[in-house]
This record gives sequence, C-alpha cells and structure tokens, in this order.
Amino acid sequence: MVASSSSGRDKASKGDKPQDIQLLDKQEIQNVLNSDVAINALLGRLKQSLLTCEEFIKFLRKKVFFEQEHVEELGKQFKHFFMDTTNSSPSLKRRIHDILEYDGKLAKVKKSYVSALQKMYDEMSALLFTMTKMRKSVKENSRRLEKEVSDAIHTAEKSQSRYNSLCQDWDKLRLSDPTKTKLTLRGSKTTKEQEEELLRKIDTADLEYKQKVDHSTSLRATFINKERPKIVSELKDLILETDTALSIQLQKYTIWTENLILNSGVTVAPMEASKSMRSVASSVTNAKDLYLYLNKYNSSGKTGAMVNKNLIPVNYKKHPSMIKISGPSPSTNTNSLSKTTTPSFSVDTGKSSKNKKTLESPHTQSNTSNLGASTSSTKTAASTSGAALGAAAGAAANTTPHVVNSASSKEQEKDKGLLLEEPPNDFKTLDPGNSNAARIPSVATDLTMATSESDRPLSQVQTNTSMPPGTQKNFKTFGVPLETLVEYEQDMVPAIVRQCIYVIDKYGLDLEGIYRKTANITEMSKLKEEIDKEPDNIAMILPSKNYKEDDIYLVASLLKAFFASLPDTLLPAEITEDVKTCLSIPDEKTRRNFMHGLIYKLPDAQYWTLRALLFHLKRVVSHEPINRMGTKQLFIIWGPTLISPHDEEPNDVGFQIKTMEVLYDVADQAFEQD
Repeated sequence: MVASSSSGRDKASKGDKPQDIQLLDKQEIQNVLNSDVAINALLGRLKQSLLTCEEFIKFLRKKVFFEQEHVEELGKQFKHFFMDTTNSSPSLKRRIHDILEYDGKLAKVKKSYVSALQKMYDEMSALLFTMTKMRKSVKENSRRLEKEVSDAIHTAEKSQSRYNSLCQDWDKLRLSDPTKTKLTLRGSKTTKEQEEELLRKIDTADLEYKQKVDHSTSLRATFINKERPKIVSELKDLILETDTALSIQLQKYTIWTENLILNSGVTVAPMEASKSMRSVASSVTNAKDLYLYLNKYNSSGKTGAMVNKNLIPVNYKKHPSMIKISGPSPSTNTNSLSKTTTPSFSVDTGKSSKNKKTLESPHTQSNTSNLGASTSSTKTAASTSGAALGAAAGAAANTTPHVVNSASSKEQEKDKGLLLEEPPNDFKTLDPGNSNAARIPSVATDLTMATSESDRPLSQVQTNTSMPPGTQKNFKTFGVPLETLVEYEQDMVPAIVRQCIYVIDKYGLDLEGIYRKTANITEMSKLKEEIDKEPDNIAMILPSKNYKEDDIYLVASLLKAFFASLPDTLLPAEITEDVKTCLSIPDEKTRRNFMHGLIYKLPDAQYWTLRALLFHLKRVVSHEPINRMGTKQLFIIWGPTLISPHDEEPNDVGFQIKTMEVLYDVADQAFEQD
C-alpha cells in the first residue's frame, strides 16, 4: 500500500511532460491559432480557468470557516470535563482526562492546517484578481484592433460602392443622345459637359477608393501578422500560467491534507517513546484503584469509620440491687461485674473472630425483651456513641447531644450489619446513623409535596434532580449573577426562566399584549419574596386549573423582572463596544456573522439562557395575529432589559432595540433549533 501510494504521488507530481508541451506546436493547433477564431477561443478558455479558480476559492473559504470553527470547538470543549482530576484520582478518571487532552493536541495540529488553507485562499484570490484584470485588458485591446480593421474595410467598401456607382453613370451617359441637354440649377449642360464633370468625379472617387483599400489592407496585414499573434501568445501564456498556478495550489492542498492526517496519526500513535492514545487507554488499573480506595480506611485515624457505632450491641448487666436480692456470692458478683464492663467501641483486627460475629449480627439477643428495656438500651447506645464521636472530633464539652427519634431507630434496625464508609468527622450531627440529617431535600420531593394537595399541574422544572449538597435552602434567585444561579442549580438555564417560558408557551401565546401588559405589583413582589425565600417555591409559578389571564400576565412580568434584576445584563456590558461595531456594519450578512461570533464567545450561562429566550420570543411572534405582539413591540420591551446602554449615549434606547433586532434575526444561525 505504501509503495503504490508513493508511486501514485510520483506520477501526480510530474505534471505536464515535455512531449505534452510540444503538442501545442503541431500544425493542426497552429492552424487554429493563426485563424480568426483564435482570440475568441482563447478568451473563452481563459474564462473557464478563471471560473475554476473562483469555484475552488469558494470551497477553500467555506472549508477554512468550517475547520476554524472545528479547531476552536475541539480545543475548548474538552477542558470543561474532568477538571477536578488529580494524581490521587482513580486511574480510569485520569486516563480519560489524558485521552481527552489529545483533542487539544489534535487541535494544534489542525490549526497549522487551517493556517495553510487560509494562505492558499489569499494566494488564489490574488491570482484570480490579477488574471481577471489582465484578461480584460487583452480583450479590450484585441477588440479595439479588430474594430479598427473592420471599420477600415467598411470604409473601403463604401468608397468602392461610390466609385462603381459613378462608373455606371458614365456608361449610361455615353449611351444617351449627344444632342440632349440637361437642366440644372446652374443652367443647362450639354452631354459633353456632363461627361467632363462625371470624369472628374470618377477620378476623385477612384483616388479615394484606392487610398481606403490600401489603408484597410495595411491595417489588416499589421493585425494578422503582428498584433494577433502577439495577443494569441499572451492569452496562451495566461491560460497556462493560471492552470499551472491552480495545479500547484491543488498539490499544496493535497500535501497539507496528507500532513494533517500523518501528524494526527503521529499525535495519536507516536513513534517515539511517549505513550500513544491506545497505551493510555489500556493502562487503566481498575482492581488496583479499588484496592487503593478501600485500603484508605486502614490508614491511621480512619479505623473508627469501619464500625457503625449504633450497631454495637449492649452487654447484659444486672443491676447491683438485683444481684443482692438473688444472693450470689461476692466473688461471683465481682467476676460478673468485671466481665460486664462497658464494651469497647474500637475494632481490633488482631483478635479472634468472635468480635466479628458480634459486629456482623448485633441483634442476636432474645426478642422477648420488654419495650422499656429496649428503649433504655437504645438511649444508652446513642448516648455512648455521641460521647465517643464527640471525643474523636474534638467537640466542645457543652455540645447538646442528639436524641434519636423512633423513625430513625426503625431505619437503623432495618440497616443492621452495614458499615459506614465515611469517617466520623464527616457527620453533620452527633448521630452517625442519621445520615439523612446532612442532606438537602430533593426538589422533586418538595414539588410533589407542594402539588399533591393542590390543583396545579406537576412542574416541568427539576422533577428528577436533587439540590446540590451543601447549598442553603434560602438561596436567592433575583438579583443574583446568572453564573452563580446556574452553578447552584447545576443546569444550563435557570429554573425560573425555564418555568416561566413553559407556562407562557402553554397558556399565554394567544393572550393579547403578553409582555406588554403588566401584572399586579403587590402580587409579583410577594411571589418574588417566596421564591427568594425558598427556591422550591418556583412551583408556585404554575397556574391552577381555574387560572385567570392575570395569572399568566404575572408570570410574564416575573420573567421580565428576573432579567431586569441581574447585576449585569444578559448581554454583558463588556461587549457593548463590539455590539456597536456590529451595528455599524452596512452589509446584513456580514453583520449577522459578526453578531454570531459575539454570541459564540458568551459564557455558557448567558449563551444557553439567551438561546432559550430568543426561541421563546419567536414562538410568541408566530402567534402575532392573535396576541398582537410583533417583533417591533417585543424589541421595544426586551431591548432595554437584556442589553446594556452605550456609554456615550446612555439614553439611546434605539441602540438597544437595534441590537435586539440583530439578535433575533441571527438566532436561527447562531443556535441549534429546539
């Protein structure tokens, strides 16, 4: 395969052979080049070459744009994944991170390829411009020379016609009656006088006729023998130069494409000692990773995490007063007391398996114990566990111990025999068995509870996800930076935006004046306070079954209020100068492409939120015959809300409205359709 490809490459690189060039010197070709059709034929052939060059340039321009976009995306997207990978991470995660870094290496390889294509595009554009200009010059020169010869021949033909006409008049006059006179304005003339006058005219016409013929013959001879061969040679050279330049550019294109593939292959599978992508993928050690992860619990300071303190059984110990009543011997009491001391809460792996059996089955005692004893033993175990945990964590002496309720006690009874995987310091309460105490409630759970007793439909937002661990429930929604809100919700678009859009899409597209009519300010303020107080209250946005139009207008006003409360507008103020530059571009297509580039550079939160809002506004406009909300009305409403004013003219609302119009027009180009 290598030999065949190299031989094919050698054949392709040879191009025109000497014998091929000599073909143009053959007699049949020379007959064509020396004919009158030569100039027009060569002009047509040169135009074909220029059209080929123009089409190749269009292809290169589109490919440069596509490849440049691919390089930017390839070199950027992989950085957003596995960012928290460290040397202590499992090998599978580290290897995935290493393999994804190959995207960055491939992006660098392709970047040089894109630069080469851009250079080819510039060179071919210059070639097309130069050759088109030269063809036009040669064509005008040839047309001028041909017209001079043609006009000279036409003038000679007119002189010939005049001369022949006078000669015919002379013949007629000779055959006429000699005695007949001719009346003119100057008087009568005899036949002889007429003959003399006609001969003078014939002599003058003959002289002019001869001069015109000599002039046209001279011009034609000069054109055919001197000018036309020069023009034909020049056109032939232009054709060969254009085609040769195109052939060279085509070879450069193939060479750069081969280099791209070869360099990509060398990057993925290098020949030197560095690791290839396949070797990186095959170096995952899953069993060793699991061993290292589990072996961490054998390290010092973590042995206490291997035992669930709530599952350690209580040893039976008879009260001293009951011992006296039963009358055992003092020695027996002493031995009994010594054997029933408080059990140890540490695990010694060097002891016999008796303790292990006790830990694995802590509830082997008789089920006939009364309820009081069971409750007492439970409280004793909880108190002892809390004390042990407090000592291990270095808690303060006045810390209030946690009391285990009956529900958690039942859960602990069900989960007997399980070992904790976190160290005691990770517990948020003094009860290590109550693992749910440190969790934030699921949004899906809260939404279900909130809607189960009402006639509201189930929320379309956050129905299967939980709040991120460690976040507070009173997290505000309004007046918070968009990035912070998106990071908190672990989603691309804020929940309140998605919920409001969902409600308006379902219930408000046919409402007249949606977004133009304002809702009750008091009701909107109350709803904002409820959502700021508890993020789960976003479910309150959904209307009831017997909703009114005012409920939908309230949702529309709430959505506008959310964007108006952002610390920075949805389209950041830092790109205002770029937006002004975009609006100053007269060409509509160029203006759209420029705005597309600005949108592409937006942060993820702004990018996805802007996408959701623009497509929602398009759905509103599609119902314009019913809701009477066209693009003009929406731009006036949303422009000042989403776009920062210009620094030089802060009161110029037209700038914001015009920007909103360009954003709306470029939405289908900049974003994928829903």
